[in-house]
Amino acid sequence: MFYKDLFTRRLILITLFLRLAVLGYVLFLNPLGTALFTFPDSLNYTHPAHTLLEQGSLLEAYTNRPLTFRTPGYPVFLAIIWGVFGQSNAAVAFWQILLSTALIALSYQAARSFLSQTAARTAALLCAVSTVYWAYSFAYLSDVLFAFLITAYLLAALLYIQKPTMSFLLWASLLLTAAVFVRPVAYNMLFISLLLLILKHRKDGVKKIGKTAAALVLPFLLFTGAWQIRNWKQTGYAGFHSSAAYNLYYWNLDSVARAHHLPAQEGSRLLSQALPPDFNDWPLSQQDNWFKQQAQPMILKYWPEKLLRAPYWLAKTLFGGSYTQLSRLFFGRPLLTEEEFSYQLNKTGPIPAKHLRRLSDWLLLGLCLLQTLLTAGLAFAGACLIWKDKTKRNHLVFIGIYILYFWGISSTFFGAGGRYRAPFESALCVLGGAAAAALWKKLTRRKKPAR
Repeated sequence: MFYKDLFTRRLILITLFLRLAVLGYVLFLNPLGTALFTFPDSLNYTHPAHTLLEQGSLLEAYTNRPLTFRTPGYPVFLAIIWGVFGQSNAAVAFWQILLSTALIALSYQAARSFLSQTAARTAALLCAVSTVYWAYSFAYLSDVLFAFLITAYLLAALLYIQKPTMSFLLWASLLLTAAVFVRPVAYNMLFISLLLLILKHRKDGVKKIGKTAAALVLPFLLFTGAWQIRNWKQTGYAGFHSSAAYNLYYWNLDSVARAHHLPAQEGSRLLSQALPPDFNDWPLSQQDNWFKQQAQPMILKYWPEKLLRAPYWLAKTLFGGSYTQLSRLFFGRPLLTEEEFSYQLNKTGPIPAKHLRRLSDWLLLGLCLLQTLLTAGLAFAGACLIWKDKTKRNHLVFIGIYILYFWGISSTFFGAGGRYRAPFESALCVLGGAAAAALWKKLTRRKKPAR
């Protein structure tokens, strides 16, 4: 266990101390103060949290309807913290710092479940220096909570692969369910996990397959089904969340803008202007159908262009270092215009060139790039090394599918950016640990004197 390893204990304590020191700097010295915690998307989480505390019900930010656009996980998380500690930005940041630091322990355990202690230590170290986890520990966004829960699910799944017990499988199901309630992007991992579970037990008979499949699926369906019943009773909308069709529609914003020879952010304005005048008064199911009807011809029209841009989007997600948020966190700059601030959340450019004015800006950008290149490079090398060991291929296949799923879906549907690496950053750290351990072993062999 991680707490028995002196190196990992010290790493966790040092990282926790540094992050809490940064929190103190933000609260008392950073010129932006706690304003840097707030993003354009934050209101979709903070408003339902406020209404839960004040009115006992989760309500949408802009319409005050019962919450369906976002899932309730992060608003409930905020409401619990505010209910206990008061509506304090510092309290939210403190608990998110604890979660992001706990990811170090989860990364260590995930690697240690099938790799050496050196690999596990390196995985923990790579996680500790992750720019994504540093940046978004100080933000009213669901990324850190989601990363914690989905990484805990990854650990439970790896433990089940190593030792297939029903307790590990139930934990995996519950943790995946909790993660889906924070961000529904993880929903399809249920079907991927179920398929891999069936393949794992394909020689064990129908009874074994049925028993394990039920353990994975039933807790998930029980809780998500309860939320869907709540949605149907309160709004007449029976889906788990109402943002999927919305995302399909606005997924085309950059292509629409390019067709009109406008900057990408103007595409959102054009698509919003195309909404019917009384659209917000429509029932959710009607809105959902309208989005799908409008999105279908645009997707058919623009998919070849999207496919050509996919490598660029994938690269932005994999190598995005969250420079802008870290610069605001450490330096209190850049002072973004309202338009820039609204646009940086999901669709930031590859390099914020006009904000690189000081040597410290370039150094921070270089460190961000170094961290992402190092982690991604080591992860690729580690995957190649693990594949050579037939006893660990099942672990690698699961981790590989896990990474590719979150990497692909985040890059495709959200305009790409380093923020969306958070769910699979810890998995990259695990694979990177394997490569670093192999390199360390090779170097120490060379240093041994000849007998």
